[in-house]
Amino acid sequence: MISDMLITYPSEHKWTEVVSEEPDSGLGKNNRTRLRSTMSKIGETTIKHSIQPLTSEILDWFIPLYTEKISTKDNPKIFDIYGTTLGKGSEVPYFALVLEEAGVPIGATIFSERKNVLSIAYRIYPNDWTSCKLQSNPSLYSEYHLNAYAWKRGYKKISHGKDRNPYGLNSHLGLAVFKLSVGCSAYLPTTPYEIKELNLEDIDTDIFVLKYPESGERIAHAVLYISQENAEKYTQLAKYPERLMVETIFRPTT
Repeated sequence: MISDMLITYPSEHKWTEVVSEEPDSGLGKNNRTRLRSTMSKIGETTIKHSIQPLTSEILDWFIPLYTEKISTKDNPKIFDIYGTTLGKGSEVPYFALVLEEAGVPIGATIFSERKNVLSIAYRIYPNDWTSCKLQSNPSLYSEYHLNAYAWKRGYKKISHGKDRNPYGLNSHLGLAVFKLSVGCSAYLPTTPYEIKELNLEDIDTDIFVLKYPESGERIAHAVLYISQENAEKYTQLAKYPERLMVETIFRPTT
């Protein structure tokens, strides 16, 4: 147990993934098994993926899809997707990994190619496929292809963007599960952020909070403050101690 219930944390953090020649190398054992099963069956389905320059036509269907799904989250933060990509007038090129099922786009990852890193700006996918049953979901499948593309383009790192801290109050805990499961590590952001304090005794919901590092930029410790009944749902958060040491504290029941 921690000595007290007061936690110092950064208001935001960024996630970075190391790219290697094998696109599934950063995945956990279970995800690799699921993905390899999916890859062996994908030719029998209507699922297609493509990577292409981002266009207004892609944003025409992506923005409503993104807004609809994000709006269902607790404390959602809706971004100006056009204004932060095509509308910026930036020389940085933006691309989209588009996933289709039966000829219909179901989701995409919007990213930019920068000098030393492939940087994800937005991503949205359904939780599962509609026309078939496969072991890996659309997010995991698209992650594999983005890794393969990054390696082919000579990138050694993928930036998975910034999240607001802590999960549970800002974003769903499942978002942290996904980023850890695909091989990400957490760091302090390079953009301005706040250093805050959180008293767990004031919290009455499940949260996952990444602690402010004692030194350096890498965030190495986190606290999962959760009810006993929900503990099993998020055990995966503690399965990557080499990237993030997680301490679980159970919320008192009323």
